[in-house]
Amino acid sequence: MPISKPHSSLGANNSGSCSSLAQYLDKENQELEKKIQTSDSISKIALYEKRKQHFFDATSDQVSLISVIDKIDNNKKKLGKKDAKYYAPTISFSQKELAHLSEMAAGRKVESVWDFSNEEYIKFNKLIRDYGRKVMDEYAANFNRQSKGLNEGKDLVYFGKIEHFRKFKGNDKDVKNGLFHSGDYKPGLNSHIHIIVSRKDKTQKMKLSPVANERSKDRTIGKNKYHVGFDRTKWIMKNEKIFDDFFKYKRQELEKFEVQSILKNGSPKEKDEIKQRLEKLSIKPEINKRRNYTMRR
Repeated sequence: MPISKPHSSLGANNSGSCSSLAQYLDKENQELEKKIQTSDSISKIALYEKRKQHFFDATSDQVSLISVIDKIDNNKKKLGKKDAKYYAPTISFSQKELAHLSEMAAGRKVESVWDFSNEEYIKFNKLIRDYGRKVMDEYAANFNRQSKGLNEGKDLVYFGKIEHFRKFKGNDKDVKNGLFHSGDYKPGLNSHIHIIVSRKDKTQKMKLSPVANERSKDRTIGKNKYHVGFDRTKWIMKNEKIFDDFFKYKRQELEKFEVQSILKNGSPKEKDEIKQRLEKLSIKPEINKRRNYTMRR
């Protein structure tokens, strides 16, 4: 299932400029540029150039790094010095989901993004980018501020960046077992999306926090009523349904977020009910250890 995590940040201090995070998310382009500088093959140089990724937003596929930093950093009206200025959601996919998308793009099984032709690569990126935009439409809707004009991703200030590679870390099991070294690229398809989204909406009138402790609540101050909170579980489940409907993906029972969440975090009664349901379908009730199904702040 697609895992959507609304992180406060990715190691950066999100009370200041997003410059460090934005430059970090440009790392794959920087690595491709190094390959270009050291290559003496015109065909490889052309290939590496075509594999670079631009940032995208609700309407454009080609947003520059400078523009991302400028627009996020200047969308902070009435935010205090210590207030969060942006958040950094990530959208990750399972191997089955990526295999499904790659077959849609190429009409065959693909082991690595390097196996795509340039035309197939463009199609693959478009599928991921289109889905990312739908996820951000749901992000906006999940704040329940439609009466205030917050309806879809276009009402936010956000930028997405597709990455196609992941690297092993020192604490990974395969590294500890000596199969790979820390810093090695992980095999297979590893495409995912990083998002930088402003704390304020496009009008700069609303503060929006996806990591607020309050999941869903109405407040009244004076004569004004407004909604606070962001239901992270609801967001994930919506994103899963969008993926299945949009890509006509036939999700297996054990892949569903609801099932995996209950198997890991449910009450004894809920776990027993899910296990009985799976056993009737001849499915072994096990937790998918490749993904983390909890929501983190």
